[in-house]
Amino acid sequence: MQKLTLLQRILSDTPAFFKKVQVFGIGLAGLGGALATIHGIPSDLTTSFISAGTAMAAIAQFAVKMDDTDDSGPGSTSAGNKPSPPQTIQPSSN
Repeated sequence: MQKLTLLQRILSDTPAFFKKVQVFGIGLAGLGGALATIHGIPSDLTTSFISAGTAMAAIAQFAVKMDDTDDSGPGSTSAGNKPSPPQTIQPSSN
């Protein structure tokens, strides 16, 4: 498995489950922010919502989608013999 730098990890593709976790975390933080404007809601509750949502969204960003090819696996290829990426078929315009 290749070690990634922090920037590579942030910019890499995120798995679908963790994208949902990010959206939920951002929503939870937004709910906490909206509840913070209402007088009578305990500030400890709103602070907890904002903190938990922000932490969920930030941590989920670091999840990385793994490639199907693994350099250490039994079906690995050498550096000079890597398979070409799949080609897309463009629709013809008539």
